[in-house]
Amino acid sequence: MSFTVKQTDIPLWHYSCPDCGFGSAETGYHAQEHMIYCEICLEDSRQVKLRRWPADADSGAPPAGGSGIR
Repeated sequence: MSFTVKQTDIPLWHYSCPDCGFGSAETGYHAQEHMIYCEICLEDSRQVKLRRWPADADSGAPPAGGSGIR
């Protein structure tokens, strides 16, 4: 007997805040799709959009020549 398990792909992102610099390098975890704003800046009542790029990229650095995906 075999069972099939439905798996959902959850895209994960490297991220960094263009304002305060906080990012996945400091936390050690990747952002999920719903994480759009910097957690640190939100604590200061500022909505700063994260720079994001795919977690499956070879390194933790944003793609060359770009600010990443927002």
